[in-house]
Amino acid sequence: MMKRFQFSLDSILELRLEEEQEAEIALGKAVSEWNLLSEKVSKRQGLKKTSRLPAGAVGQDLLQQGLYMARIDQEIGKLQREMSSREGQLESLRERYREARAKREGLDKLKEKRRAEYNEVRKRAEAHELDDLLNNMNSLKE
Repeated sequence: MMKRFQFSLDSILELRLEEEQEAEIALGKAVSEWNLLSEKVSKRQGLKKTSRLPAGAVGQDLLQQGLYMARIDQEIGKLQREMSSREGQLESLRERYREARAKREGLDKLKEKRRAEYNEVRKRAEAHELDDLLNNMNSLKE
């Protein structure tokens, strides 16, 4: 009877899986933060569209409206600059995740290849044992 399959690089595979998970979490957090910034930009752009003075507004109302719109534009610009500055970080985190996933997948494929090789050897050994058993039974009958 053969011992059961054991992949010699399982501990490394587990480390690769942890690295991949950590990279995925870091990327997820960064994407989430970027998306929140994007939502804030969209909300402020929506505010600009809905903040219209009624017809006939004059003087102080127009001044206040102009200041309000300038403030919203300022906030939008700030948020967009922050989004742009984070794009490099996002790409770096994406690349880190892709590399970690590729390393883990490479070991997974190697493990499956070794498992298939093991199963083939096990099947041949079982077939050989059955042949021996049959030969012994046939020799006993004679």
